[in-house]
Amino acid sequence: SALIADALPGTDSMLQRERLSGPMKTKRRGSSLIRIQRRHSSSQLMMGEGEGSRLRLQYALRRLLKVVCSNIKGLVLFLDDLQWSDTASLEMITRITLDREIPSILVVGAYRQDEVSDSHPLTLQLREGAQLGISTTTIDIGNLDPIHVKSLVADVLSMEDHEDAVSTLAATVQKKTDGNVFYVLLFLRSLAEEELLQYNFGTMRWHWDDEAVKAKLVTQNVATVLVDLLRSSVSESSQNALKVAACLGTSFSPSVVALALGEQDDVSSLSDTGSLDSSYVDELEEAGLLERESDEVLRFAHDQIQLSSLDLIPENHRISFKSKLGGILMKKMDRDRLDDHLFEVVSLRNSCTDAVPGDERVPMAKMNLRAGMKAAENGSFDMAKDYFKAGRELLGDAGWKDEPDMTIQLYSEGANASLFCGSLDTMGRLIDEVLAKDIPIEAKLRCYEIKIRALTAASDWAPIIDIGMDVRRQLGQSVMRNKPVPLWKIMKEY
Repeated sequence: SALIADALPGTDSMLQRERLSGPMKTKRRGSSLIRIQRRHSSSQLMMGEGEGSRLRLQYALRRLLKVVCSNIKGLVLFLDDLQWSDTASLEMITRITLDREIPSILVVGAYRQDEVSDSHPLTLQLREGAQLGISTTTIDIGNLDPIHVKSLVADVLSMEDHEDAVSTLAATVQKKTDGNVFYVLLFLRSLAEEELLQYNFGTMRWHWDDEAVKAKLVTQNVATVLVDLLRSSVSESSQNALKVAACLGTSFSPSVVALALGEQDDVSSLSDTGSLDSSYVDELEEAGLLERESDEVLRFAHDQIQLSSLDLIPENHRISFKSKLGGILMKKMDRDRLDDHLFEVVSLRNSCTDAVPGDERVPMAKMNLRAGMKAAENGSFDMAKDYFKAGRELLGDAGWKDEPDMTIQLYSEGANASLFCGSLDTMGRLIDEVLAKDIPIEAKLRCYEIKIRALTAASDWAPIIDIGMDVRRQLGQSVMRNKPVPLWKIMKEY
């Protein structure tokens, strides 16, 4: 279609190649499966329901940006925390930058370099963008140098006209935080909390003891400052809420936190309280730890606060804590609410699949299948692949005997997700395992379809014909002999 050709550069040429080669390779082969393939373009064969949803979303966003940019002088699109972005989002960014119909747009992305490896999706996408001719400029911001730390400390203490007075303090802060802005402000706050930094109303200035601050430099690591601050300045019930909220993500619903902590029995080991009221929200908002996105959604004011909240959970219990939390939410939520939080809940429960009791493994595998299908429908095939894998691991080899239909679907849809993620080895392994099983041919058709899609994408037509004939044989249908056609017959026909 025109939509697909617009969203996927190069589709027209691929379709043209198929039009030229299709009749020559498929004429007189007698396979209904191949005749079906001739009536549909290769892009249609490759595009499943989830991929279609992703292309429609890309198309809608690009059309929106085209309209907006056509009526203003310029648009700057700023995207933060790209180190957490998924493949589908990065692909959308690439499509936007390649679209010449979107005028006067500048895309600015920020990410943490120490969290992006050479194999990170962002690195791979930037590399692909460079090959496609996308012009990029890299600016390494880094931490503040001592001069700027000094200016920041003077500004925070309202001593801009007396920067020399904060020189020693700024040097200590620089040594402690290495110029990280978040930790600079956090360290100053911890000094005030411990009354090492005090405001004198007589002189109307801040005062401190440089030697006492230096002593703090020796006794405490900056990575533990925020954790200690949470333990000392936040009530126990609010700490319990932070533990649960941190497992749910950067944004969360207070009602979901209350639902988890409202469990009287199973959560008694998860937290020290059996109930929760809304007072923790006010306390944490006043402390600047949480911000309100809406009446039903809160978010951590900084991702480091979320990470430090996770550190409130002992490291040796953190995985089991997440898994148990997922299990509690799965039991307590009704179907509609669970569907709204499906990815978060299933991912939490998957934190420790080995700890899932035997009687819960089949229902849990079913939840992973449900989450994987939903992720695939949204075009998030990398997420879907992980859910399908977790479902297969939960069922194990016994799944082929006890839950054959679910097992076949987990393998087939896992192969489909692997295809769209580019994990062709995994796709092939999963398909081969299904095709090797002694199961009805009807149960194998999905794997044959996925295999044909992969071969179509590679323009490898001959095996597709062989697959079609093999499937017809297994279905008990007649198959015409696959004999070579003389050149003079081809010339006469065309």
